[in-house]
Amino acid sequence: MGWFRYASGDDSAGVHGAFVSVLRESDRRAAGGGVLLTERHLLTCAHVVNVALGKELLAPADPGPVRIGAVFPGTGSRAPHEARVAHWVPPRRTGGGLDWSGDLAVLELDAPAPAVPPRWSEMVPGQGVRAWHGGGHAATFVEVMVKECDGWIGYVDGELSGAAIGPGYSGGPLWSEREGAFVGLVAAQLQAPDGPLAAHHVVRRGWAIPWQAVRAELESAGAGPLLAATGDGAEDAQRVPHQLLLPLAALLSDPAERADKARRVAEQCGLHALDDGSAPTYEELAAVLAEYPRALPSLTEVLVPTAHSSAARDAVDTLHATGPLAAGSRLLSYTEHHYLLALLRQHAKADPALLPRAARGALAYAELPQPVRAARIAPEAVEAAVDALEELGDSGRVPDGTPRVPALLRVAEYVAAALDGAAGDELCGWSDQVATRLGIHPAALAERRRDAEEWASSRHTDSGGTVVRLTRRPGDPSGAYRCTVWRMAPDGTATRASTGKDRPLSGPEIAGLVRDAVAPDDEEAPLVEVVVDRDALQLPVDEWRETEPDDTDPYGIFAPAALGADFRVVLRCPELRRRSPTGAADLRRRWAGCRTEETLAVDELIGDVRALKDTLNRTRQRSTGRVVLHGPVARRIQLLQVCLFMGVPVVLWDRTAAGRDDGRHLDEIDSAGPLDSLPERVRDFRVGVYADSERTARPSLVWEDPDRPLPGGLWLADPVAMTEEK
Repeated sequence: MGWFRYASGDDSAGVHGAFVSVLRESDRRAAGGGVLLTERHLLTCAHVVNVALGKELLAPADPGPVRIGAVFPGTGSRAPHEARVAHWVPPRRTGGGLDWSGDLAVLELDAPAPAVPPRWSEMVPGQGVRAWHGGGHAATFVEVMVKECDGWIGYVDGELSGAAIGPGYSGGPLWSEREGAFVGLVAAQLQAPDGPLAAHHVVRRGWAIPWQAVRAELESAGAGPLLAATGDGAEDAQRVPHQLLLPLAALLSDPAERADKARRVAEQCGLHALDDGSAPTYEELAAVLAEYPRALPSLTEVLVPTAHSSAARDAVDTLHATGPLAAGSRLLSYTEHHYLLALLRQHAKADPALLPRAARGALAYAELPQPVRAARIAPEAVEAAVDALEELGDSGRVPDGTPRVPALLRVAEYVAAALDGAAGDELCGWSDQVATRLGIHPAALAERRRDAEEWASSRHTDSGGTVVRLTRRPGDPSGAYRCTVWRMAPDGTATRASTGKDRPLSGPEIAGLVRDAVAPDDEEAPLVEVVVDRDALQLPVDEWRETEPDDTDPYGIFAPAALGADFRVVLRCPELRRRSPTGAADLRRRWAGCRTEETLAVDELIGDVRALKDTLNRTRQRSTGRVVLHGPVARRIQLLQVCLFMGVPVVLWDRTAAGRDDGRHLDEIDSAGPLDSLPERVRDFRVGVYADSERTARPSLVWEDPDRPLPGGLWLADPVAMTEEK
């Protein structure tokens, strides 16, 4: 890089930060290694993914839309990240049987990685390279030498001392300190076959996939666009540095000033710079700005205080406009990013719900990225949330010719508005500095600040509730459901809070997803609406809890309560009503009748399905909106479906009742009492029966409020197709 030098030692160069541990699905331990390819993509061996999924080592089949866990151990965090297989190059056996070709997988992360993508260079004979075990611990390093490399396979030998490449090293990157770059991936330890080679001949020999082979394979697999972001000298990556040259020349024509500013940027990027009185060329500086995601905002941060003329400010604005064209370019400088994280982690520790609540308020009509969808964000998850918010577009109207207010700044203003005194002022001060660097008009930021203050003064909490959709597909295990969670705003708009990883989940796993997504409410227990098909109306969703008491907590002091104790859990089943040609009108009419008509008690005395339909069709019962079901289980299930088909919006029953005599167990709920508080009365009743082993009643409540629309996707499928819904 000429004037800029990579810091000595692989750790300083960010190598450990880019290292990835690919986790086994079975026990979440390392299946092998990997490496960051772009800010959102990981590179590993296909056979490492097979190991992670418990499949045969060299199975060629693309695993499809599965979820793979990954950890960045070099960042100091063991928090797993979720990724999916984006590109698959299957292992292909060669004729000799000693090695194979292909064997690559690119995994796409749900959120930006907490590390900087590294540089890559070609593998050549004579390079000394370093590898690590898939667990990523620094002590597992192995020093080997590239003995042979034909561009497709590289053979590496280690000395007969120290660690050796072995199981668990596959997929990990090979680092060349001389090149200041990764040069390939570990593929396998060479095993002696039957024939001229014996075990002692290959005890320290492994083989690797050179970078030039990785590049060729990925281009053939359709992943070529990703290579422009690898610092590999790809043609597309060179366009951005060229576009940066003119504004850099206008701002830093003085070599001494250019050297000073470049040295400050290099320090933040973890680079060394020459200290011989020389200055970098514009091309050298542009290359660093294009390679390091926060380098360009870090440079403009030191340029803005001295950009007094309109020409200088125009040049800074040109840099800002050009920056997003660079692969992985970020909004914040290194110092802005670190300072914001420190503030938000402090506030997340005091109130984990503050940041996601502010994001929902500031970006009410935007689809929030996955790291911000949870109802609570712990301090260790703040960085992923901030990085994801950096990627969102800018907000509404601003004075002509001035930049828009980024979504991240708007969220910061809402967090500040919810804080008191100095804490809010400190965050506003940070926002002012970033806005000044970006050239945002003060009036635009002031308008967003007023919006935040109005939001904070009205109400900090959500009152829209949470919608949980449970579905099954053919072949799913008994008792397991696929789960999608939406968070509903008071105006009926929905944002997806969780997808449940698109696999069947147990009750405790679903309870964990729901707890992560439910927004707090200062005034009442949050409402959780569980949408099911008719075959799942008897599910004890309200009894599901994330964990049970164990030996370390025998009394359950720290274990979360059942969902029905903390939340107003109700059921919804639009499937049956959609089968009726008058279903929507019936629901509206009977919902109005919930406040004026008497509650209808239905038991075995009603007779059969036909008798109940006739009863609900009678003139005096056409507006009946509340029904309490009694009687034997089989008959009760049939009569429940009749009620829902006929548009009855509120149905209460006891899942454990054996007959009509058990109906008295629900008297305490007062089903005929005030309508609006019925879900809360059911919740309060559940709290009592959960705590008393002598009480067996377990109430279920269907609550179909027509003024609470469901997310659009829940209305599209017919009852048969619903079992196949993702």
